[in-house]
Amino acid sequence: MLRKDGLYYLAIMDKQHRKVFEDKNRPTAPSDAPAYEKIVYKLLPGANKMLPKVFLSEKGKAVYKPSAELLAKYAAGTHKKNEPNFSPQDCRDLIDFFKRSIAAHEDWKQFGHQFSDTYQYEDISGFYREVEQQGYKISFQNIAQSYIDQLVEEGKIYLFQIYNKDFSNYSKGKPSLHTLYWKMLFDEKNLQNIVYKLDGDAEIFFRKKSLHYSEEKLRKGHHYEELKDKFSYPIISNRRFAFDKFMFHVPITMNFQAKGGYDNINFSVLEFLKNNPDVNIIGIDRGERHLLYLTLINQKGEILEQRSLNEVHKVNYHTLLDAKEKQRAEARESWGTIENIKELKSGYLANVIHIIAKMMVEHNAIVVLEDLNFGFMRGRQKVEKQVYQKFEKMLIDKLNYLVFKDRAADEAGGALRALQLASKFESFEKLGKQSGFLFYVPAALTSKIDPLTGFVDFLRPKYENVEKSQQFFQKFESIKFVNQRFEFRFSYAAFTTKTEGGQDEWTICSSDEPRFRWNKALNMGKGAQELIKVTEALQRLFALYKIDYSSGQELKAAIVAQVAADFFKELLRILATLLALRHNNGEKGDKEQDYILSPVSPFFNSAKAKATQPQDADANGAFHIALKGLWLLRQIGSSEELKKTKLAMSNKDWLRFKQLGEL
Repeated sequence: MLRKDGLYYLAIMDKQHRKVFEDKNRPTAPSDAPAYEKIVYKLLPGANKMLPKVFLSEKGKAVYKPSAELLAKYAAGTHKKNEPNFSPQDCRDLIDFFKRSIAAHEDWKQFGHQFSDTYQYEDISGFYREVEQQGYKISFQNIAQSYIDQLVEEGKIYLFQIYNKDFSNYSKGKPSLHTLYWKMLFDEKNLQNIVYKLDGDAEIFFRKKSLHYSEEKLRKGHHYEELKDKFSYPIISNRRFAFDKFMFHVPITMNFQAKGGYDNINFSVLEFLKNNPDVNIIGIDRGERHLLYLTLINQKGEILEQRSLNEVHKVNYHTLLDAKEKQRAEARESWGTIENIKELKSGYLANVIHIIAKMMVEHNAIVVLEDLNFGFMRGRQKVEKQVYQKFEKMLIDKLNYLVFKDRAADEAGGALRALQLASKFESFEKLGKQSGFLFYVPAALTSKIDPLTGFVDFLRPKYENVEKSQQFFQKFESIKFVNQRFEFRFSYAAFTTKTEGGQDEWTICSSDEPRFRWNKALNMGKGAQELIKVTEALQRLFALYKIDYSSGQELKAAIVAQVAADFFKELLRILATLLALRHNNGEKGDKEQDYILSPVSPFFNSAKAKATQPQDADANGAFHIALKGLWLLRQIGSSEELKKTKLAMSNKDWLRFKQLGEL
C-alpha cells in the first residue's frame, strides 16, 4: 500500500517481480524528488502460539537458549493457570524468558514493547495480551514516484487507487464514517496509541459492468441539457454499474486495545443511572400519522422536546412512503415496488438513528422503546414490526461503537474516543428489558390514555342484546344531567379487574366538543368518519324515548327500564364515542384533525394543548413510553441490589404509577 497527497493506492506485484520493493532493488532518489509513502506493516499475531513456536522450537532453542529446567517445566504445563500443577513462579520465569527473547529478535524488537513488571502478571494470558497489543506497528518509507511509474510502465506492478466517493475532487460535506476509520489507520495520533488496527485477509473482487452506455452518454451524462449549468461533471444514472470495477475489501479492528468484558454493560449503566437526577428520558413510539415520534422528558415528567420524525434532512419520508404504497397497490403487490419501499424505510431508519444517538449524548438521556416481544400489536403503523426490529438492531449496533463525524478525533465521541451506549447485539430473544442505555417497555396503555389523569377506557361498551345492556347500565353508580352535561359516575370494580392497582372511581362527562366515530352507512355504503356532539346526541336520544333529563334527576332507572334494542344500540354507540380518547376526522393533509380528547375532568384536548403537553395521539404515545422510562429510573433508584432490579412492568405497576403517582 502507498500514500501520496492524502490519497491511497494498492500496488499489486506481478508474481515474477515480488521483490521490487526490497531496499537492495530500489534506486536512490533525491530527497526532494516527488515520492510515494510505502506503508510498512509489522505484526506479531497470535502471541500464545507464535512465541512458543519461535522461541521454543528446535531452531529457537539453538538461538535463544532456554534452560533445560525451563523446558522441562514448560513441557509439564506448570505455567498454565488452569492446570493442577500451576506454579506462579514457573509462569513468571517463562515470561521473563520470552521478554529477553523478544528483545533479541531481529524483527520483533522493533516494536519497542513496554511490558508490565513480571510480578504483576497473575497468569500468562495477561502477558500474551500485552505482546499482541504492542505487536503492531505501521511506519512509512519514501519511494520515488519515478520508480513507481517505471514499475507500472514495465508491467511489474499494477497500481490502483483505493477510492470511494469521499476521495473524489467533487466530494462535498463530511466524509463517511468508513472513510474516517480508514484514514485513522494511518493517522499519527492513532499510531501512538492504537485504536484502529489494519488486519490481514484483504480481498479483491472484480465486478464487470452491467450497463452499457455510449461514449457520448458517459462523457455528457444523463439529462445533459437540464443539468449542464448545475454540475461541472456528468450525472450518470446508476453510475456504479456503468464501469468495470475492482472492489477492495479489507477488515480492520476497532478499539484494538480494549481488554474485553464490555459486551454487556448493563450493570455499569444501572450504577450510573441510580439516583442520578441529571438523566433525561427519550420515548419513541411507532405512530399512525408519524413514522416515529420522539418525546424528551426530565425526571419531573415535564416535556422538554417533542417532534415527529416524518421529515429528515428536508425529506418527508411519510409522504414518500404513502406514494410508494399507493404505487404498490396499483401495481398489484409488485415485487420491485415492495423492494423499493423496504430500501426507503432502511434509508429513513439510518437517518433517524443518527438523530436519536445525538440527542442521547446532548441531553444525557436514556432511550425507551416499545417491547415487541410483549405481545401487544397495533396494526396501523407505517413502521411495521419487522422494520422496527431492524431499526432496533441498527440503533444498538450504532450505540455499541458511537462516533460522531463532526467531533475532533481525540474528543469524547470522536474517532479515537468512541462511546459505548449499548451492549453488543446477539439476538432479539436475548435482549431482555435493557441493552446499555436502551430500555424496553410494553406499549400497552400509552397512546389512548389521558395524559393528565391517566384515564383509560376499560368499559369498552358494545351492544349484544337488551338484557346485557340493562345489566351494563345497572352497574353505574349514577347517571345525571347536571352543569349542562351528562355525567356517568362508576366504579371500575363493578365492571372489570383490569384496572387493579389504579384509580377505581371515575366520572365521565359529555360535551359538545367534536368527536368522531366510524359510520359504515356513510359515503355510499363505503363508510366514513361521522362527527358526533355527545351532549346533543344524548339529548336527542332521551327525548325520542321520553326520558326526562332536564331537572337533573337520576336517570339510571329510566335507562334500565327501556326494552327497545335500537335505544341501547344508539346509547352504547354514543357512550363508546365519548370514551374513545383518540379522534380523527378521516381527512388528509391540512384538513386532517387527529387529537386526544378526554371525557374526564379537566378534559384534556391535545388540539388545544400547551407546548409542554402532547400535541396529538402519536405524541401522547411517545410521552407515555417516556414516562414508563421514568418508572424504570425510579425502580433503579430504589433498588437495594441492582443486579435484581425489576425492569419488567405490568399494567398494574403502570396504572398505579400513572394514576396514583406510586411505585
